[in-house]
Amino acid sequence: MEKILILLLVCIILDVNAAIDWKLVKDKNEIQIYTTQKLNHKLKHFKAQYHIKKNAKTILAALQDTSACSQWVHNCISNELVSVTNVRIRTYHTIIKSSLWLKDRDFYLQSNVSYDPQEKLFVITLLSKPEYGKETKDNVRIQQVEMTWSLKYLTEEKTLVTYQIYIDPKLPIKAINHKMIQDSIFETLVGLRNIVKKPIYTNKKHTKAELKLLVED
Repeated sequence: MEKILILLLVCIILDVNAAIDWKLVKDKNEIQIYTTQKLNHKLKHFKAQYHIKKNAKTILAALQDTSACSQWVHNCISNELVSVTNVRIRTYHTIIKSSLWLKDRDFYLQSNVSYDPQEKLFVITLLSKPEYGKETKDNVRIQQVEMTWSLKYLTEEKTLVTYQIYIDPKLPIKAINHKMIQDSIFETLVGLRNIVKKPIYTNKKHTKAELKLLVED
């Protein structure tokens, strides 16, 4: 059953997106950012795509480096790994810096990493867990976060990266939310493209046994 679910998820990412009315809103530095307004959602969904001249496993290693968040994720103050359920499922607590006089934002995300050997595709889904930890007076707790990273193997040194996100930063004006999200996505992807050049990631190798653990049963 789990195998069927992950295959369904792959279809959603690779195929169903083509049927959604995505509108191109930014095309710069080989990064394309799209938006769409889905029913029953206050804000728009965003999707970004671009190619990185690195192996998918290298990119996955960077995405899973908790301590490096502030080095490439736009406005990331900290990202703490708070629990590990198994090799695929982890929970993180992230604090994001807000601009001007606004309080910083924080959220808990549960990450699920899977690998489809036939498609040579890593899929990382992250869903918000707002009740996981106590709220503090210093931060505004973000309740709605849905992220998906897909890393599609093209060659040994080229990967198609697709990043989708729905998030409500709880800013007062809808247009400000959208502008902030779009800017954050662009700067984050630029940061990812830069950080994967580090030897700590480029030298990362996954054995067949490790990849097998990421394959849904």
